[in-house]
Amino acid sequence: MPRALSNGNIALVNGAVVWAIESSETRDPRERLLFAAGYPITPVNEVTEYLSRLSRDVHLTFIQAESEIAAGNMVLGAASAGVPALTVTSSPGMSLMQEAISYASGMELGGRGLVYVNVTRGGPGLGNIQGSQSDFNQAVLGGGHGDYQNLVLAPSSAQEMFDFVRLAFRLSSQYKIPGFILTDGYVGQLKEEYDIPDAVTALPAAISRDVRTSIYVREGVLEEHNWKLFRRFEALKKEPLLKEKAVTAYRLDDPAGKAEVVLLNYGFFSRIGCGIVDRARAQGLPVGQVSLKVLNPFPEETLKNLVKDYGALYVMEGGIHQLGERVQTVVGALPLVGAYQRPGGTLPEEKEVVEDLKFLVEKMRGSAFRERLREYTRLSFDAFPPRVNRGKRFERIRLTESTHDAEYAAGMDGKSPEGRKIESMTDKNTYYCAGCDHKHSTEALGAAFDAFKDFEVYLYSPVGCSIFLYDFFKKDRVHNVQVPHGRGPAAASATKRAKPHSLVISYQGDGDALDIGLGELVHASARGEKITVILMNNGTYGMTGGQLSATTPVDQFSKTTPKGRSSELFGFPLDVSQLLHPQGVSYYRRTLLGTPELNKQFSHFLAQAFLHQLKGDGMSVIEVIAACTEHQRAPQEIIEAFKAEGKKLHPITLSKEYTSKTMSKTFPMAVGWGEDIENPEEVLRNCRRAEAAETPGERFRHFVGILDSMSLLSKKEVSGSTIARGGSASQDSKDMRFYLAGEGGQGIQSLADVLMRAGRARYAFNSPWYEPEVTKARTVAAVTLSDNPCASPSPQAGEV
Repeated sequence: MPRALSNGNIALVNGAVVWAIESSETRDPRERLLFAAGYPITPVNEVTEYLSRLSRDVHLTFIQAESEIAAGNMVLGAASAGVPALTVTSSPGMSLMQEAISYASGMELGGRGLVYVNVTRGGPGLGNIQGSQSDFNQAVLGGGHGDYQNLVLAPSSAQEMFDFVRLAFRLSSQYKIPGFILTDGYVGQLKEEYDIPDAVTALPAAISRDVRTSIYVREGVLEEHNWKLFRRFEALKKEPLLKEKAVTAYRLDDPAGKAEVVLLNYGFFSRIGCGIVDRARAQGLPVGQVSLKVLNPFPEETLKNLVKDYGALYVMEGGIHQLGERVQTVVGALPLVGAYQRPGGTLPEEKEVVEDLKFLVEKMRGSAFRERLREYTRLSFDAFPPRVNRGKRFERIRLTESTHDAEYAAGMDGKSPEGRKIESMTDKNTYYCAGCDHKHSTEALGAAFDAFKDFEVYLYSPVGCSIFLYDFFKKDRVHNVQVPHGRGPAAASATKRAKPHSLVISYQGDGDALDIGLGELVHASARGEKITVILMNNGTYGMTGGQLSATTPVDQFSKTTPKGRSSELFGFPLDVSQLLHPQGVSYYRRTLLGTPELNKQFSHFLAQAFLHQLKGDGMSVIEVIAACTEHQRAPQEIIEAFKAEGKKLHPITLSKEYTSKTMSKTFPMAVGWGEDIENPEEVLRNCRRAEAAETPGERFRHFVGILDSMSLLSKKEVSGSTIARGGSASQDSKDMRFYLAGEGGQGIQSLADVLMRAGRARYAFNSPWYEPEVTKARTVAAVTLSDNPCASPSPQAGEV
């Protein structure tokens, strides 16, 4: 079995690549093996750098996003297309990703999995760059809005980083929820060896064509959907793969005697905890450890059994009473006899904790504690379960059924189908306001999809009036995806990068694209993402009642500027044609809608935009200066002109006049660039070229060869089998420890690598730390050589 040598962060990426290979048997050879997005942040900077290197050789794609907000939403786009999607960040970045995680939790993505990774550092706020465990509550209890729960795994070694990310992907795929890896910066940076498989077994992954959405507005459907998510998570609790990995025990049933106090921890604290247990046992203290590996579903029954079988719990964590409070909700206050809490990246001093344990053991032995604990567990753990009323909708939708189908059926109840000749569209009645230009553009889109029927189509319609496109396109023809407000271009970019042969469209309003989503749109244009953006610019927030938007003209009415937009108070409207990158956008047109001639012109622009996308020229953008008959208000000069000409003051007519006269002054029609493609067939012919397929076995052998070429495979000859954490300690030999320190560039980490590779011990650990955000930064390496797999990698003062 090959063994690799790297830090935990790199091990995690390698595990993600192996999962992508394992699950790739049914993939189209033109699509990417894995999609990853990230933003530079300490202590995971090497992840983005390593992914960039791998992208050249492993057929994966990586985007360094403009923000963690964008990265968190990019992976939604890739996962929605059925491509494994990964993003790795640290605490402040994870806070920014909560919006996307909440959406992902409701979208039932499945496919080949979606995994978010938080290599935690100190907080709150900017905090510091030291490893920490202060994000436990955010991960386990959920940092976003809504009723949802996600899988959370907590690796404590490079081996577990490699293994757990594969498991997170597998269960994410199977249970249609995001997988979450929560570890700390010390584990992410810890260098050690880990096993990689000799070969991979192809694992099937079903890709659904269901609408990817978390919006359910018809009565009762959201309740039914949330209960379905809840029931699926309850099924996850029974998953054998999770039960097998839930905890790792250390010296509970030791030859010296059964543990009476159990250390409870996770992550790097569990590695130090092994050293604490060894010291305590050497002093005759009956101490053992349980390291939590699965934080959600939280191992409640396991903890109760620990209390029944062993007694008292002592919680160690790199935060302030987050893990401790969660444990207390399960077992109560009495069994929790002690806690060691160190926020901000401070690591435990083993001797200090042993003194704590010594005090507690003596105190418990001299009292009636064990008898009280037995009675407490009898009364508390066997209590009568409460009655919970979950209503008649609890099991309305089966786990295998589509919530969107229930939503669609509820929306059609009592309605007559609207017959259409457009094959890509449903017969759902369009419920846009009378005269709304969304109706014209939606039907033009459907006709264009019919014309490009040989291509797989992904249509992003984020928050705004555009969101209702999910009702109007057949899901066996168009993959419709709803993502958070303004994030369409980020998610669409990921889909296109992951599936370059597909046709990807982001259909947005002006508030969505130019207010909340301006950063995503501008950066996608600067990257020249090969997607098509359709911008419906009506100068107002139509869905929410007509408030000021980024494109409301100066002096014009909105609900939040009833006396007109004041440039002094609200600034000037944004013109997207001046913001898009001229080299990244190959085709841009601005137009009106509403007459047969204008509608025909829009259809022509659509076809050309799609051709430019398929040709690979860059982004294509069509901006529609659109009518909003409900919320646009014609200025007095238009009303006076209508009266003078004897025209009826009809809202639709006034809105069209406002669009063509007032809006067009701010956004002139004579704007655009990019030539029409005169020979569409040549573009389409080039798009149909197939790529040679590889088997998962061939891909895996290629990947192992790449690891070898990067000097990431260990050449060290060591007897024995797989690397294991847990069990009992070997006390046959004394650990050898080195502590190296200096300034960056002095070769400190290189020397540490030499010591690790040269040492004859079975196990070698390097727990490095840097100050990369300071010029001439300090760097340290703590190297441990040991024959004990559970040796603490954190050197103690006076023992180096």
